[in-house]
Amino acid sequence: DFYKYANGNFLAQNPVPAAYPRWGSFDILAENNRNTLRGILEEAALRGANAPRGSGEQLIGSFYAACMDETRIESEGARPLAARLARIDQIKDLRGLQTEVAHMHGQGVPALFSFFSLPDSKNSAQVIGQLGQGGLSLPNRDYYTKSDEKSQKIREEFLGHMTRMFALAGASPEKAAASARTVLAMQTTLATASRAPVQLRDPNAQYNKMSAEQLKQLTPDFAWSDYLTARSVPQISEVNVRQPEFFKEMNKLLGASPLEDWKTYLRWHTVTAAAPRLSAPFADENFKFFSGVLQGSKNSCRAGGAASPQRIRLSARRSAKST
Repeated sequence: DFYKYANGNFLAQNPVPAAYPRWGSFDILAENNRNTLRGILEEAALRGANAPRGSGEQLIGSFYAACMDETRIESEGARPLAARLARIDQIKDLRGLQTEVAHMHGQGVPALFSFFSLPDSKNSAQVIGQLGQGGLSLPNRDYYTKSDEKSQKIREEFLGHMTRMFALAGASPEKAAASARTVLAMQTTLATASRAPVQLRDPNAQYNKMSAEQLKQLTPDFAWSDYLTARSVPQISEVNVRQPEFFKEMNKLLGASPLEDWKTYLRWHTVTAAAPRLSAPFADENFKFFSGVLQGSKNSCRAGGAASPQRIRLSARRSAKST
């Protein structure tokens, strides 16, 4: 057993912590880095009140202190979501929907698709905007489309998870269950139009440079000029559309799906993006599904052990209590 011969001592001396699905040298490096950052943050929180207002020390100190105020976080429950959910409720038409997608992208919420910048793969002197498939909660297309028993079980667990999260956000049991089904149906449509992981490994297939006019022809129902303005991005003459077939299907879905379904879809992304930083019921339910069901982690940080990266806030709170 050459693998055991080469790695046996490391495996014996470094068992996988219960809160992690895997554990290796890079995970150890990341954990050490988080501990170093925590020391910097704790010092800033102690000194931040006396630091000049608006300075880096004051900003990170105040941010960390708010993060550590567990009593307030628990007392607020779902209230921090209220303003964002109200914005979604106010959407009246397709243009308002697209405006909200742009706003959510600006807040780091990955709804519908992804937009970012990278060096042009065929012209390294140029940085170019990149449009990519997205809008899914499960890791990739296969989780929505495979029919084996394990995949079906994960989708059942996902439905239950979404139902519980919608309920935590204030929906009635019936409304929560219906909303979960709507989100799964919409994400399945997006997943079916997405490329499978093996297809994403072909760099040439991910290079489809288009002019602004070609992009408009591909997705006539999406106002890209408005989107770029909302994201404070200069109007661009060309962009790399990494998966054109996805955006073609997205354009069809924009017109075919009822506006209320889209609003439900955006509500879900709002709730799930915020969950790790909300009160314990949200954070624990989020950890149970994404780290437990999908990755195999056995315990959340509340049950002991180091926290997964998505639980960094609760990890910091637990660590501070233990020092």
